[in-house]
Amino acid sequence: MGRKNKKTLSKNKAESVEQLKSQSSEFQLDLGALDGYDLPSVDDKEDVHGQPQSKKFKQSKPEVLGIDYREREEKRLEELLFGELFKKSEHEPQVKKGTDIKSLESKKSKKRLRKQISIKESREAKDALPEDVYGKNLGLSSTAVRQAAWVDEDDEDLKCKNVQFQKEKGLVGEKAGSETVYKQVLEKRFASIHGQITPKWAQLQNKDKKKAQQEDSDNEEDEQDLTKTATNLLRKDSILLPKEIIKYSRMSDINKETRAEGCLIKSVEFHKKQSVALVGGDSGVLTLFQIGGSTNAKIQSITFKQYPIHKARFSANGEEVIVSSNVTGNIQVHNLANGRNTIIPHNKQMEQGSYKNFVLSPDGKLIAFQGQFGYIHLMSARSKEWITSLKMNGNVHALTFNADGTRLYSHGEFGEVYVWDMNGRVCVHKFLDDGCITGTSVAISPTQQYLACGSSSGIVNLYNTNQLENNSLPKPDKVIQNLVTKISGINFHPSSEIVSMFSSEKENAVRLAHFPSMTIFKNFPIQNKSSARVCTMDFSPSGGYMAAGFNNGSALLYRLNHYDQY
Repeated sequence: MGRKNKKTLSKNKAESVEQLKSQSSEFQLDLGALDGYDLPSVDDKEDVHGQPQSKKFKQSKPEVLGIDYREREEKRLEELLFGELFKKSEHEPQVKKGTDIKSLESKKSKKRLRKQISIKESREAKDALPEDVYGKNLGLSSTAVRQAAWVDEDDEDLKCKNVQFQKEKGLVGEKAGSETVYKQVLEKRFASIHGQITPKWAQLQNKDKKKAQQEDSDNEEDEQDLTKTATNLLRKDSILLPKEIIKYSRMSDINKETRAEGCLIKSVEFHKKQSVALVGGDSGVLTLFQIGGSTNAKIQSITFKQYPIHKARFSANGEEVIVSSNVTGNIQVHNLANGRNTIIPHNKQMEQGSYKNFVLSPDGKLIAFQGQFGYIHLMSARSKEWITSLKMNGNVHALTFNADGTRLYSHGEFGEVYVWDMNGRVCVHKFLDDGCITGTSVAISPTQQYLACGSSSGIVNLYNTNQLENNSLPKPDKVIQNLVTKISGINFHPSSEIVSMFSSEKENAVRLAHFPSMTIFKNFPIQNKSSARVCTMDFSPSGGYMAAGFNNGSALLYRLNHYDQY
């Protein structure tokens, strides 16, 4: 019996020892994982950091493919030992080494305050406005304010310094107290370019206020429709040109520095993009001047030997000057970029003497020449090759294109005006100029609303283009009879508020008419005994200057004070 008890006791002890070993193995640390043995197998397809593969891994590899397996095993053990306490601490924000905790806390507090203030302001703005913003019975005195779709909080911290540079004596550098918020700098820059801070389409305006503005502007709609142009639309709050008296100033002559263009100044024209003007005359000299008003500096003089200049015009893109003569049967093209002259010889499809008078289409595609026996020859403005010819009754005395180059108007011997379509190259309409025996000039306003026709008797008829369609005998809206000799030229101001008319057969025979009243300005020109004959006239692109070439070799320059720009 004693032996059996001893055996059972020894068995119980052995079983208890095994149980303790099994329990302790559950809490035993996985040292192999900590030493890097719990790594991917060498049979994987991907290489590990480009190291050579081996069956056994060294213990000095704590990371593989950017994964820290020691840190992962430590987290697993911490979760096993500490449970939920470790999970709560894990969600706390981690701070990088070397960062100032106080600065981080101050930045966070600032952002929280900004968010609270913006939320509070938005709530107050919503409470201030009624629910139905677009209702009819709101009675709002001013326009409602829209909330910004997005606000950058960092814009308030950014500041810019305004630096001014002075050529005169004095301090040069930063202005005192010139720091401004970046947002204000952007608003000022936008306003300087577009003329206003907030575009009209983005403004929320009250309907009642709109109706009141429309009622106030009903009396001015007719006049403003006449003065709108395709390139420069007048605003409703702009000041219209007053009638009867025009304010102008006589500036220094354009060709005061040279006086080498000849006795007859046949061409004066302003450049469409630069403040430059050309002056050409019967001596064969063409000069370019920088328009400055008080001083007009000479840029370049171009001499065409044995080639008296009859007409000279800038091309539509402003890169060339096309010159014609009444002596030779060709035209010359001067390239302003490289300074080369190109002679365009006479084309057999065009009769002799057809190159003398021409007009350029505003779109830069065509050149129309006044041929003989009623022919109008069309040439490509780019290749300078003949395209086709048009035919009208009687001789052609005047040509003009409309603003977009789709219509060509011709006036001629029997007083008939032809309207040509440039797309189909056909005549779409013709009418008889009222009381005209021989037409000598024609011009259309930039608004394409009025057509002016001059005759050999000195009468200028003004027609509304809307009344010309399907009417072969239209009546003019205004008949101007201030000149008694042949009308040599008619020019419209870019704003369509002024039209100039002149005759080269009599001294001081020039007049300016006001639009839309169609009355003559009383104070232009100044009557004096030393007056000369006007041979050509032109307006600057924005209407600030007016030039006139005379038969005494001078090209006068006038400043129209009503207009601010060149």
